[in-house]
Amino acid sequence: MILVINVSKRNKKRSFRLLLKTGLCSVQKIRSTETIAEYNKRLILDALRFHGSMSRADLSRYLNMSFPAISSNTKGLLESNYIMEVGTGDNSIGRKSTMLAFNAERGYIIGIDLGRFRIRMMLADLLGNEVASTEIINSANSSGDGKQSIQLVHDQVNDILKKTKKTKDDILCIVIGIPGIIKDGQSYLAPFTEKYLEKDMIDTLQDAFEADVLLENCVNLGVIGEQWKGAGVNYKDIMYIAYGVGLGSALIVDGKLYKGANGAVGEIGFMITDPTNIDKKYDEVGSLEEALSRSKINKYLDSGNFDEEVIKLIERYKNGGNTYAKLIIDEIALHFGMALVNISALLNPEAIIIAGGLGANLGKLFIDQWKETLNNQVPFAPELLLSQLNHRETMLGAVMTGIIHIHAYKI
Repeated sequence: MILVINVSKRNKKRSFRLLLKTGLCSVQKIRSTETIAEYNKRLILDALRFHGSMSRADLSRYLNMSFPAISSNTKGLLESNYIMEVGTGDNSIGRKSTMLAFNAERGYIIGIDLGRFRIRMMLADLLGNEVASTEIINSANSSGDGKQSIQLVHDQVNDILKKTKKTKDDILCIVIGIPGIIKDGQSYLAPFTEKYLEKDMIDTLQDAFEADVLLENCVNLGVIGEQWKGAGVNYKDIMYIAYGVGLGSALIVDGKLYKGANGAVGEIGFMITDPTNIDKKYDEVGSLEEALSRSKINKYLDSGNFDEEVIKLIERYKNGGNTYAKLIIDEIALHFGMALVNISALLNPEAIIIAGGLGANLGKLFIDQWKETLNNQVPFAPELLLSQLNHRETMLGAVMTGIIHIHAYKI
């Protein structure tokens, strides 16, 4: 599920199959490099993470594992600080049992949304509980300098550590969401932002904080965040659309992120909703993205906060506003509605979640119109939902991806 993984020298094990289960991973089979003891420890950790504190006897019954095996493995997990003792049980017969719990504060994850205009960052424990979050302006976006963005991220990590009185030794994993697909050390299909140097970003941050550093497409992280704590909690087949400066989407099928052969699932900007807009040669800005992108309405915006300006533009639209601006917004709404029909007809998702500065704000205005279009055009219309996470979904998805990585690799 992770696009780029570059782990520290402490990790040399191969990846193994994981399922998202209420947002956390669950071991599916023993890896060829994993001993029975390691596998049993993972089962114990999963039980304590998913079900809270349990006694050794509870674990033995729940996992159908012998009591001596439970005792041996929990001893090792206690010594390595993966779990902790949290008091006694309430059993009425015999000596009171000692309760064990997953140690969520053994280490921390930093999830980062490296956006075009802002860099959002969250520090969370190993159960995904937020410790602190920060947001700064991405002053590098005007320079197009990927190295400047790396420095901004580096400084922001230091700031959040200082704010929470944590040290770099507390950080186990840093996950960064960036626009585009990572290929051959470069980001592609991100025409509205600078090109990030994947290797430079990983090497710089990994050397500075001695933690595993992962890069992933920000929209992929967005749908993971929505599935974990957002509008997608109750759905297994989800299309997530991030519509802001540009247009991107991500797909979850049967509870798992689906990327396609080249990692390009969700590049709906290349859809054609108007046959007169068929390109004569390939361009990174596809036909639909050109029809819906910020450049379409840029002349009606000032040079300030993008989200706030979009809200103001919508308010002017609702109040009559500039006639030509109204025509442009109506045209955008029409193209977006056609894209929703095409997505629904092809993928039959349970839900489509719309996010992003333009998506969320235009959605408030046109969601009923889009729902009617879907009901009139496809046999099984999905639920059409607006993100309620206030641009936090990519950070949350980054945290969850870090948790999955740590539990997969760090026994």
